Amino acid sequence: MTVNSVTVAANTADDPRDNLEAEAAEAPLQLIPVATATTTDGTPTLRVIDPRSAAKAAAALDGLAGVDLDEDTLRRLAMSCVEANGFHVTRHRAGTGWLSIIDTRQFVTLFTLTPSNDRLGDQLIYAADPSFDAKTVKDGRRIGHIAVPMPESDGTHAKLVYTASKDTLLEATDRNCQAVRKDNPQHDIGPDIIHRSLTTVFTNLRYVGGLNDLEQVSVDGNSRLASAYAQIKVDPNWLPQRLRKQYQDQDQRPTLLPSMLMSCDLNERRDLTRKIIKANEDRLALPPRATLKDLKERNAAVCALNALTAPVQVIVGYEDDDPGSYGMSRFASAVRSLLVRMNVGVKTFDTGAQNAVIAEEIVLAAQQTGHFGYDEVELLIGREDVSEVMKAYGLDPDLRDLRAMMVVYFCAQNSSKLNKAMREKFGKRKVMLPHRSAVASELVLRSYGAVLSPYELERARTALNSGCIWQSLVDQPWQARKVNDDRSVDAVLKRALRELNPVGEKEVVTGEPGSHARLLGVLGMVALVVGGGLTSPKGSSEKEVGDLIDRSSVASIVEKLTSFPWGLRMLAENIKRNRAGIPLLGIQVPDGTTDIETFDDPTASVTARDARLRHAVRVAVQGSAGKTAASDEENAFNELCSKILLADEAFQNYRVIRNQDPSPALLPFHQTDGPIKKLEAMAKALNRMTAEDDEQ
Repeated sequence: MTVNSVTVAANTADDPRDNLEAEAAEAPLQLIPVATATTTDGTPTLRVIDPRSAAKAAAALDGLAGVDLDEDTLRRLAMSCVEANGFHVTRHRAGTGWLSIIDTRQFVTLFTLTPSNDRLGDQLIYAADPSFDAKTVKDGRRIGHIAVPMPESDGTHAKLVYTASKDTLLEATDRNCQAVRKDNPQHDIGPDIIHRSLTTVFTNLRYVGGLNDLEQVSVDGNSRLASAYAQIKVDPNWLPQRLRKQYQDQDQRPTLLPSMLMSCDLNERRDLTRKIIKANEDRLALPPRATLKDLKERNAAVCALNALTAPVQVIVGYEDDDPGSYGMSRFASAVRSLLVRMNVGVKTFDTGAQNAVIAEEIVLAAQQTGHFGYDEVELLIGREDVSEVMKAYGLDPDLRDLRAMMVVYFCAQNSSKLNKAMREKFGKRKVMLPHRSAVASELVLRSYGAVLSPYELERARTALNSGCIWQSLVDQPWQARKVNDDRSVDAVLKRALRELNPVGEKEVVTGEPGSHARLLGVLGMVALVVGGGLTSPKGSSEKEVGDLIDRSSVASIVEKLTSFPWGLRMLAENIKRNRAGIPLLGIQVPDGTTDIETFDDPTASVTARDARLRHAVRVAVQGSAGKTAASDEENAFNELCSKILLADEAFQNYRVIRNQDPSPALLPFHQTDGPIKKLEAMAKALNRMTAEDDEQ
């Protein structure tokens, strides 16, 4: 093996003081063979498969049952493999059908990350946000955390389709790579090879105003793939001439990025792969020198070669449960359903990201049964500009709370088709309010990613997740209406007050909240949560007012506000204030009284506003109450109940994942004994504290 046309790492004269003994922590890394090919001296090596062998492998793949890809795609798959042989198709249950998958090992340079990263689904800026273009474009290019349009099914083959500008898709894919590399780095990749398989799918990238590109992208495994790219340095001279200039000005060799690969065709990427292999193998072939510099260069070469390949599960086919009705149209939904039960690296999806995926799956599943139309899906998912859809409903597209109103309205519908989709995606027997709130909260916040800080966005998410849909929104009639200006808000308020029918100076309520009160409550809830007037319940808020507060969900607080004339007026005022971008009007109970009054203090903190509002609601509903041992016990019991509900949610999620296996093995005793004993002890103790109900 000799060094010739490919430039390798510099091998200048070493400083005599630079020796191995100076850095005892540095140790030589081991190159791990992943293929049967060797050099003439028997050293393990990597070789890109030749086109003739790839054609034979593609033909063999085409003959396997369950494979549903066209000839060009199969040829590309075979040309990306380290060794294209021994293919075997397995079936995996996903959503409304079965995915066909093959296992192989491929060069990471010949496929890439997905433009969509569902791990970041709760952190992205969506096109449904009216400030999307202003916040995500610089010098004519898309920047920032962008939510790309939803992938669609190819309709004929087991492939996805992304439609967007090339800049949008390249920027989004690079951002995904850099984000997961930062948030979930896989430090063992490089010193070791990738052991856990990545899951990939073939995708047509339909660039707006350009040609189609065929790409193989990850479905699961972004963190591993990004960490592999981080180990591979590229000499700009290895790239096609048209791409060299943008990388040659850097001080050192750039790290591999998806955009670098996606700008090359398949032959150019295969050539780049050969050059990466050769440069690093040639560096390892040089005689060792007892210096730290030499050791670091050799270790870098080992890491690059170890990271250059990965085990891959490639989705090659799909069989729908109802092929006559749907064919391949639900392929994209089936691929996305994998995300709900898959980890990426060693880190599971955060709750917000998981709910974002589930929310989209529910909307798409409801569309497939005919519950939602195309415009409704576009409005709810919010990955594309929704201004025309909003206008079609007669709504001002610049008012974020109106889209939020539509989301809550659609999520609160007690429809058998929608309920079925929610039950299936959450793995529950019955749809509860928390399920509707989890879906609504993620979809609502897609209008606010460009205007709220990450902290404000997470605060709003936590608040809405505590409950943003109350029971009467599901059980009682109400309509999303054109509330496009202050005059419209006042009109809704007037009708809502008429429903309560307050009598006398003290405004004794003689009616009940009706459809207009519920509408005002939804819009007011959004204003309070986004504007910082209402957050998730916290026990520490009682210190703020020196008294007990109402610690129920956001939805419960708002529902109670709609039962009081002063509550309706406060909601209406804050809808107008939040739209105008001015501080919210607050509610408080003066010390030693039970009177409810408003306060206008722009300097009041979010914590203070929330505490005073919750205190006022409790006083209005229950009257004044001093803090006692009984109230402490009540709060502690409420906290216990909320923790039990969280534990049950975690248990149900585990059951969903476990039940994906047709015949899961029984859990070992040592694993379940501790939790079972704790639960049994808690149940016995709680039973001893519980009085018998004579009415049962």
